[in-house]
Amino acid sequence: MKHLPPGLNFKLRTKITLLIEILVVIIVLVTGLIATNREKKTLESELQKRGLALTADLAKFMVRPLLSNDLPTLRRFVNHSMEQDYVLFIMVLDPQGKVVMHSNLSEINKIYDDGPSILAVRSKGAGYTYKHKHLSKEGEMHCHIFSPIEVSGTRLGTIHLGYSYEAVENEIAKAQKQIFIVGLITTIIGGVLAYILATFISSPIKSITKAIAKVANGGPNTPLTIKRNDEIGTLATAFNTMIEDLRRTTVSKDYIDNIIGSMNEALVVFNPDSKIRSVNKATCHLLGYKEGELIGKDLFVIMQPKKNSSPSAKNMNTSPGFHELLSKGPVMNREIDYKTKSGKTIPMLFSASALKDKNGLIEGAVAMARDVTERKRAEEALRKSEKELHFLSSQLLTAQEKERRRLSRELHDELGQALIIFKFKLRSILGGLQEDQGELKKGCEELINYINEVTENVRRLSRDLSPSVLEDLGLSAAIRWLAESFTKHFNIHCSLEMTEVENLFPSESQITLYRIIQECLTNIAKHAQASQVSMAISEKNRLVFFHIEDDGKGFNLKEVLSKHHTEKGLGLATMSERIRMLGGAIDIWSKEGTGTKIAYTIPVNTAGKL
Repeated sequence: MKHLPPGLNFKLRTKITLLIEILVVIIVLVTGLIATNREKKTLESELQKRGLALTADLAKFMVRPLLSNDLPTLRRFVNHSMEQDYVLFIMVLDPQGKVVMHSNLSEINKIYDDGPSILAVRSKGAGYTYKHKHLSKEGEMHCHIFSPIEVSGTRLGTIHLGYSYEAVENEIAKAQKQIFIVGLITTIIGGVLAYILATFISSPIKSITKAIAKVANGGPNTPLTIKRNDEIGTLATAFNTMIEDLRRTTVSKDYIDNIIGSMNEALVVFNPDSKIRSVNKATCHLLGYKEGELIGKDLFVIMQPKKNSSPSAKNMNTSPGFHELLSKGPVMNREIDYKTKSGKTIPMLFSASALKDKNGLIEGAVAMARDVTERKRAEEALRKSEKELHFLSSQLLTAQEKERRRLSRELHDELGQALIIFKFKLRSILGGLQEDQGELKKGCEELINYINEVTENVRRLSRDLSPSVLEDLGLSAAIRWLAESFTKHFNIHCSLEMTEVENLFPSESQITLYRIIQECLTNIAKHAQASQVSMAISEKNRLVFFHIEDDGKGFNLKEVLSKHHTEKGLGLATMSERIRMLGGAIDIWSKEGTGTKIAYTIPVNTAGKL
């Protein structure tokens, strides 16, 4: 290795100080970048939420003025909203993109052909896009936010407003300044502490280095006087013990042979020509050879690479290739097979290292291997057990779905019909009562209303157990109904963007996909405390992508997954198993206070194509 120029040949203390200081600077820079990026994302998210809330409120309030063409009322709404901070402009567009009302009256009746306006008119729901220059303020960056104005499914127009990006930029600049000051202080303090620590570490090492140099040059064996309770103190004590015992301590060949002979691992020493030089007792016992039968034989008589192994492992089958591997460094924990005298193969975990002379030339090599037969059996048993467990889980879920369908039919056909008959009989009784039987009539009417409530609950339970909309209208319609029902029952807004998917899967897969989404929404309703849920479903390259996100309280994913199975709920496990049944994969992101995102991918089943 070439030495550095004299001017750059730093001492150990300087190197340690510089290394620690560089690490501190890197940590400060990375932390600053991460903090700035998170601050930017948080501020942008808040900007989006405020803008979307404002456009949603305006969309509700402007339904009546648009229906009655009440422009003065529209103008008042626009002027009132312009009083809010960071609102740059507000416009109301009709379905053809024509400006019906604008915060700048000169813009009324114009038709904008810019990208954000076209996107706003064509959008099916609320949305936003970033950083476009406002027409009246050159160079100012802002966010376009828009929301459709609809009534009874009919689109009356679009609210389109511009939110200034100035607040985000100001806050980011302030955060960057604070981070710079904190980083500078941290760097200075880190440099001082690094110098103190480097001095503490390097001083005793310098003393040990001088003492070793004296011993190497034949000087007096002066004991070290370092008294410390750490690794350096241990090193000093070991050095003192070494120089004390150096003259009288020797290690014999018999001692080494006894150690090798007592090893449980198979050990083989071989020459540069791959001829076996020596073996230990464990090797002979494992392979069924006597020691004399192996000495002088080629190493590859007893070892062979595993089937389907890598090219480098197969290359070990030749002597030049094996030595090429050893010359590059030790071979560590390579799985190969040893061949016994009877021809039986034994799976081994193999390691080897070259034996080199003073000039670095290979004199031979030593190889050590451990029998991993029992481990392989345990791994195979585990794989078999997992396969059986997955099969059992799939069967249980399938049986559960069949039982749900049976219960749904019984609720609908038997209990539902019985309730209807009961209600008809009560109506018949009510019709036969006299005018003076008012209390009895009132009781009958209350009972009929109660039966109506029970009937509706029975229908809801029947739909939850086996949704008829899935069988009648298909998967896409069922998902839309599920989102609408979720919003209605739990008062949590659920947006849906979906590619038509009912023709991509067979009916068995469709009910499984429906249950996965149903389980996600149920978990959100029970645990998330969310106010917004968004679902997106798309298809690309024969894969269907599902993305469900809420703005709830989130959870510690690592903590939940590390719980004992008796403490876990069945929600995540059931979803994961259903996705696995469909050959898909799932990813979950969640953090306390920031909501939860669930994304999973399902391959399209060509058997389900019409």
